[in-house]
This record gives sequence, structure tokens and C-alpha cells, in this order.
Amino acid sequence: MNINWINLLWSASLFVIYIITSCFGLYLIKAAEGWKTPTFAIGFVLYGAGAVLWMVILRLMPLSFAFPIAAGSLVIGTMLTGMFFLSETITIWQIAGAFMIITGIVLIAINR
Repeated sequence: MNINWINLLWSASLFVIYIITSCFGLYLIKAAEGWKTPTFAIGFVLYGAGAVLWMVILRLMPLSFAFPIAAGSLVIGTMLTGMFFLSETITIWQIAGAFMIITGIVLIAINR
């Protein structure tokens, strides 16, 4: 099996940056005291940057591959953002669901 490691690392880093900007942007939007605050503006810009990164990802990969990975990763990223920044509790069911999502992402990535 011939794997192009540079393309793999580039794609993975784009996904990680996309997930971080989207989740942290959403957090800042939620944490803002109003829509005219700097916190809201920064969150809006980060969320917008995530949208631009999503378009770049779609130019580099087929939708049938990119969307399941992005959707699953955003679910997990949002769950972790809530836990770390909003002091939300995570149940065993959420952990089990996240494990299933990760398993699905691995299966999709292996099949590519």
C-alpha cells in the first residue's frame, strides 16, 4: 500500500484546524454577553474561518469522505468544548457514542 504521507498530514491538519476554529468560534458566540461585544465578533470570525476551511477541504476531498469525518469530529469537538469551557458533564452514554463515532471515522478513513 502506497500512502502519500504529506497529503495525509495536510488533510488531517486542515480537519484539526477546521474543528478547533468552528468549536471555539461557537463557544465564543455562546459565551458573549451580546452580539455587539468583541467576544461575539471574534467568535463570529473564527466560525467564519471554519466555514472557509470547510470549503478548502471540500476542494481537496470528495464529499462522501469529508462529510462523515467532519460531522463526527464536530460532534466530539463540541462535546469536549462544552466539558472544558462550559463545565458540562459528560455521561457514559456520550463517551460510548463518541467511541462509536471515532470507530466509524477510522473505518471510513481506512476504506479510502
